[in-house]
Amino acid sequence: MNVETKYIIRWGIPGWIYIISLISYFIFSTPELLVSLKTKYGLTILSLSAILAGIGVPVGYLIHQISMLFGFVISHKWDKYFKEEYDLDSKIIGADNGEKIRERYRHLLSRVHELRALKYSNGLSMLTVVAILYLYSNTLAGLIISAINFLFVIIVHVNQKYFEANLKFFIKRTIERH
Repeated sequence: MNVETKYIIRWGIPGWIYIISLISYFIFSTPELLVSLKTKYGLTILSLSAILAGIGVPVGYLIHQISMLFGFVISHKWDKYFKEEYDLDSKIIGADNGEKIRERYRHLLSRVHELRALKYSNGLSMLTVVAILYLYSNTLAGLIISAINFLFVIIVHVNQKYFEANLKFFIKRTIERH
């Protein structure tokens, strides 16, 4: 199987964000955890980082799929979307600079999907840390990590809305001109 680097990064980032949030919670809540992992299991920071980098991609892919389901698939009327997508593709293919238009469209659509996955990753991180705080131990570190994740949910949401508006404008103009 040949997977391009851009997909590893696209799927990895949401997973890495999620894992970093959880690890940050445990490291700041129980600082002796790192020492314990090193002495008990012989893990170094480098080996732990490699393990987490590998785990982050499948976790991120799952987060990406969840964000597609709840943020796109469920919220769109499929028949209408498929028809609009087909009509847009037909107009782009027939255009003189069709490949450039398609490239721009693909870029904007990818940004919307990537930002939604990142928003879901931050939201899931926040909810997971809040659940840990509620069920196990209420620490200042957990509250700070949750607040940071909440802030990033807001920031990424605003960026996602910007790219969605940019995409809608681009589609509208493409349809009008071709």
